[in-house]
Amino acid sequence: MSMSNLGNEMISLTQFSKVTLVAALAFGSVPATAFSEEQAAVTDGRAAAVENFEAGDPALMLGGQVDLVNQTPPWLVSISGGKLFMENKLEPLSLHYNDIGWVQFPGTDVLASTDGAVVSATVDVKNMGKGGAGIFVGSGKAGTYLFFSVDGQGQYHVLRKDGRSLRALRSAKHVAIHAGAPNELAFELRGANVVFFANGTEIIKVPNENGMASAGRGNDQAGVGLAAFGIGVFSFDDVEIVRPD
Repeated sequence: MSMSNLGNEMISLTQFSKVTLVAALAFGSVPATAFSEEQAAVTDGRAAAVENFEAGDPALMLGGQVDLVNQTPPWLVSISGGKLFMENKLEPLSLHYNDIGWVQFPGTDVLASTDGAVVSATVDVKNMGKGGAGIFVGSGKAGTYLFFSVDGQGQYHVLRKDGRSLRALRSAKHVAIHAGAPNELAFELRGANVVFFANGTEIIKVPNENGMASAGRGNDQAGVGLAAFGIGVFSFDDVEIVRPD
């Protein structure tokens, strides 16, 4: 069974309201290994796995859940200089997602689902036209997720994917988001909502519809991941996944 779920989608960004899935998904098998760089970080008493893309074999980074071999045009995925890069030079309506379906937390010898976990990452976005990069809660493979991204102009975008439909819930500027510079993105589960943050500041609260974040109840549509859309070069660093309560 493949543990690595990656894929591209063609999306309508002109109206930023609907999506039609027209591209094939690509999946790859990965070895049962832990993150290449783990730290016994603690967030509110919970263990966290941290990937900084600096040590070890790039093929094992993020636990091998980045497919560096079976590339799916128009996206080129690479790891260099301590960062994960997603680059698209051709298709302005394309989105690339990278599911992180499991993780081995420090101090354990088991692979745990990311269902109910939370993720944070530092993203650096150099987009041409409409584009951005960020984190999502849910499953790219299942086609059900909330995607929170920022662009190089200091805007954020929140999109909800549900099957073949993708809706833009909100696009706006925020003073907490740095234009033309890296931004640290994160989310937390708060009651019936998913709350997204940029650089430690709460940006927006979104209803957790359809169980995209299931707080560890075993929903196969839940999980976490990284994604980018549009034409540009998008980098990710210091990815941290925190175990659910």
